[in-house]
Amino acid sequence: GSHQGMLEGDFALCISLYHGYELLMQMGLRSLFFYIQGIMDGSREMSRAKNELQRTPTFMDLYHEMETMFLKPPEGPDEPFIYSHPKLERLEEVVLQHFNMWAQSSADKNDGVSTRVMIFSSFRESVQEIATMLNRHAPLIRVMTFMGQASAGKGVKGFTQKEQLEVVHRFRQGGFNTLVSTCVGEEGLDIGEVDLIVCFDAQKNPIRLVQRMGRTGRKRRGRIVVILTEGREERTYNQSQSNKRSVYKSITSNKNGFRMYPNSPRMLPEGLNPQLHKMHITCGQFDHREGSRRSVRGRRSHSEGRASLIHPQNL
Repeated sequence: GSHQGMLEGDFALCISLYHGYELLMQMGLRSLFFYIQGIMDGSREMSRAKNELQRTPTFMDLYHEMETMFLKPPEGPDEPFIYSHPKLERLEEVVLQHFNMWAQSSADKNDGVSTRVMIFSSFRESVQEIATMLNRHAPLIRVMTFMGQASAGKGVKGFTQKEQLEVVHRFRQGGFNTLVSTCVGEEGLDIGEVDLIVCFDAQKNPIRLVQRMGRTGRKRRGRIVVILTEGREERTYNQSQSNKRSVYKSITSNKNGFRMYPNSPRMLPEGLNPQLHKMHITCGQFDHREGSRRSVRGRRSHSEGRASLIHPQNL
């Protein structure tokens, strides 16, 4: 029994370290540091991993070196940015190229049309790092971050619903031209037209990749860039693309493969025969404030007679 517990603890430690290895390979040294910092300060509640790592002098030397690198206060605005992964340099190059080319094109056409960019990364620490890097190029690049509502430990805090609505509104209205988001921004947001989508990591699920791509190319031609690390992340992307092609092939080639269940009872009474009527529907401008008011009224009516966990004024 005791040996089994020790083996399970060793496997758990290996899994934790492997997650850190994936962060290092896909996101960079800064993301690895914040992950390890969560273990060392106890916010991730991984006491076994913390004790084992503290007993390893080589690892502690590395940890203290990362502390010196990433926790020291900035000396000034001219201090060079530390690129913790080569993908960050490539991302910066792609975004700067897009805005410079758009500015030149708009000046030639004299049309005054603005452009917007959306960047996806799966980890909050990486989102913050990307935003910090791009903020150095203001006012050409005006960055906002977008994350989910949940918060974990002492790391990057999540957004409240009010903060999420405010970010989407300001991005849609043009106050900011670059949105760096976690996977929560893949669907369900009315953010308007986006001309460039940058995926900072690969997704195993092809549906999530398609949802990201669907953010651009709605009213005018858009562009999608996927930045990958050679090795496992590249293989993950290739497998995702293969899965997507298999789904497309199944839908388009096997036309007789989808059969309706023949014994479903008729929903309409006998004698009622509906006719198809085609018509054009125009969609007006969505007002998120009206939707918020309706949501607040619904919650108030639903919560009458009991205490609410969320105060309506905070929504």
